Amino acid sequence: MVNDFEKLREKLHASIEENGLNSEKTRKISEKYNELVNIHYQKERQYNSNNIMYVKYIESVKSLRKITRDFVEFPTIKEWNHYAKENDLLNSESLKYISGSSWHDLRNKIYQNNKNN
Repeated sequence: MVNDFEKLREKLHASIEENGLNSEKTRKISEKYNELVNIHYQKERQYNSNNIMYVKYIESVKSLRKITRDFVEFPTIKEWNHYAKENDLLNSESLKYISGSSWHDLRNKIYQNNKNN
């Protein structure tokens, strides 16, 4: 796994130098790197389905999907944290930690999930 991280990191840095930070190639390599990191960390953060954090995580993600579907807009961190506090859900930092994703990546996953359902 360490070799995979290192190879992708080297590709990412080379692409940034060659193509720039916002290029399509750099973005794709970055996504692959993020996926690899998430796979690694999710193996370390296994939650029992009866665990309260896991239950709250699932409940929070379902609410996030519904809000995004209903309002056709993914909430900002500030909007979500306000909603989460009022509805006893996990805040953005907890969602990012448990999912192993950034807020941006969570948004993309939610949009993709809503599009497929």
